[in-house]
Amino acid sequence: MENTVILNHSQLLDRLTELKTDREIQGISLKYTFIEFISTINVVSFFKGSNKTSSLQSNDLVKNGISMALNMVTGLVLGKNRSVKGYLSTLMVERFTSMIIDNNLISTISKIASLFLHKKESK
Repeated sequence: MENTVILNHSQLLDRLTELKTDREIQGISLKYTFIEFISTINVVSFFKGSNKTSSLQSNDLVKNGISMALNMVTGLVLGKNRSVKGYLSTLMVERFTSMIIDNNLISTISKIASLFLHKKESK
């Protein structure tokens, strides 16, 4: 945008009109660019999990959700914001659980499920 010298009122009005038309043109251009951007994004395929990358992404979403839930619960139980001791113990437990979840999520879930199934069968 260049600076122009405005000497009188008519030049000011002309410049205002010019700037308003530029703004309208840029607004229309932005609108079409945004519509084009939205049309290229396929949000449904992200959550569908139809191909391998989507299934990997959904698996990552599950891992992140589980680790966030565990971090919240351990933070509440161990008192993360109450003391230094609580903060350090919460940090240690969060690191340990995230390591387990990241490395062996499916085997961990199956082991926990088998523990609950064996307890019900023994009764």
